[in-house]
Amino acid sequence: MLDFLRKKKRSWVITLFLAIIVLVFVLWGVGSYVNEPRLESVAEVNGEVISQRELEVHYQRLVELYRGLFKGTLTQETLRGLNLRGAIVEELVQKRLLLQEARRLGLEVSDEEIMEAIARAQEFQVDGRFSKNRYLQVLRSNRVSPAQFEVERREQITIQKLYDIIQDSLQVTDGELRERYRLEQERVNFYFVRLAAGDFVSRVQVTREEIKNYYQRNREALKEPLKVQVEYLRYPFDYFSSQVQIGEKEAEDYYRTHRDEKFYQPKGVRLRHILLRLPPAGDPKQKDAARSKAEAVLQEARTGKDFAGLVRRYSEDPSAAQGGDAGWFAQGQLLPSVEKVAFALKKGEISGVVESALGYHILKAEEVREAKTKGFKETREEIVRAIKAERGRSEAAKAADADREKALSGSELSALAKERGVPLRVTPFFSGSDPLPEVGRVEDFQKAAFSLPVKELSPAIEGPNAYYLLRVNQRREPLVQPLESARLDIEKRLKETKAMELASQKANSLLGELKKQRDIKKLAADHGLQVEETGWFVRSEPEIAKIGALQEIRPGGIPISSYQPVADRIYSQRTSLYLFAFKEGRAADMERFEKEKSQLHAQVLAAKRRMALQKFIDGLKAKAKIVVPARSLEES
Repeated sequence: MLDFLRKKKRSWVITLFLAIIVLVFVLWGVGSYVNEPRLESVAEVNGEVISQRELEVHYQRLVELYRGLFKGTLTQETLRGLNLRGAIVEELVQKRLLLQEARRLGLEVSDEEIMEAIARAQEFQVDGRFSKNRYLQVLRSNRVSPAQFEVERREQITIQKLYDIIQDSLQVTDGELRERYRLEQERVNFYFVRLAAGDFVSRVQVTREEIKNYYQRNREALKEPLKVQVEYLRYPFDYFSSQVQIGEKEAEDYYRTHRDEKFYQPKGVRLRHILLRLPPAGDPKQKDAARSKAEAVLQEARTGKDFAGLVRRYSEDPSAAQGGDAGWFAQGQLLPSVEKVAFALKKGEISGVVESALGYHILKAEEVREAKTKGFKETREEIVRAIKAERGRSEAAKAADADREKALSGSELSALAKERGVPLRVTPFFSGSDPLPEVGRVEDFQKAAFSLPVKELSPAIEGPNAYYLLRVNQRREPLVQPLESARLDIEKRLKETKAMELASQKANSLLGELKKQRDIKKLAADHGLQVEETGWFVRSEPEIAKIGALQEIRPGGIPISSYQPVADRIYSQRTSLYLFAFKEGRAADMERFEKEKSQLHAQVLAAKRRMALQKFIDGLKAKAKIVVPARSLEES
């Protein structure tokens, strides 16, 4: 897993710092270092300081993410191997460079744009709509003020604007698409010779000295992780809620207590809209043209033309395919400029042209729902379900606490399970990375299992669907196996490694011959080997059915054809090596090109954009004065 994370950590960190949608990372970071006094520098970018505090905030958050991945088995040694500090410093430097360039170009973000971005964030929505209460609640829970959060949001949108300038100038021609399609959709059939490492194992000898040396070099790798076996009582919420009886008075009391909070239905309007987007660079002439077009569309709408049809024809919003139906909105869920107009409309009325950060809107009120409070009869079933869920959780907690007291006084868990009617489970031995299907990922359960002494009882532990009481029956401490116990496993590993080396030597020798005689069938016959065919496959496929995925490249990327029939290198897949030669090909079906053109265009354009962004960032780094002391990259 460590190797996998080393390969992936850069994309993780880039996402965490630069993607606008990564809200949680922002919340953890911004409240801790915005407006901090100038602290010890970990880097300077064109004279601007990145503080130690800023690095530490992001480092701790990233460590928590990795702890979640490793499920309690993340060690300091593993952390040092990941070099997270170095990756974070690199991305902080990159972020600072991008903001500096944006300032140089005069890119600005309006308050309305910030509010629009916040309103779109799913973390701040309730039932698909922005909720101011939810917004403030999330910020409070992360100890972040709205002002602090909006500073970070402004930076993110600024960077995205810079990205848009770079990306929007890129084009993909029909010629590029045709050539890409012709190559990727060509059907091919290859010859191949497989050399399996297992066929060479019988030729390998491993000495006692080699086994001993391997053991000394890899003692830590041979260590078995800590494992525990626990027994636990499970108190499911639904089991206890099913026993709850709700009286009429209790339901009525609940209604009265929560009427304004849960059962008030604010005024709402169901909107259909047409959106004509503003150009990203804010060019005045383009903006005037968009406004003129919006006015012309409005005139068509007011002559009685089908509004949904006009939406499909003109709107640049994703909802256009559904006729622009945006659904129901309550006050506080729209941008102020749009909301003021929307809630003044009567049913069936069409607005004038409304400008927002997104562009020009034309609104139609399909339905208007006046504010009201739902009555008790209308909400009774909902109330009963809510009370049962609350009481079920509460009763489960009480039962777990009561049984814990009994267990501490000497009662057996098996007797308590029988008396209470809840299940008692005994796990197999498991490590921190092993799943427990019935429990799932309950962090406090894992912490208790691996921190409690044997036979000590845990407190009541709350999970998403149940409470738990657990007791550790046995622990198997991490242990380096004695040499004699590990001998067979070490011998097997060494033989496999040596066999692969022999197979590689043989494969490279055969490849040299194949390049000279260019006849894979004759080569195989001369050496008593079998030639197989891959069967027809499309070059863009991720793997070959008879072989699977190759380690170095997609199968279609193997550069062989009727003009160059022999591969110039060996390819590997787990414990096998392959020599490839071209047998036959069938040209791509260009009649399908037009049908798949738009999808391919999006793929090629996305790839171009990624390359352009990386080239742009590399250019900023080359021109910048960046100072990063070596100590900033050291893992503690």
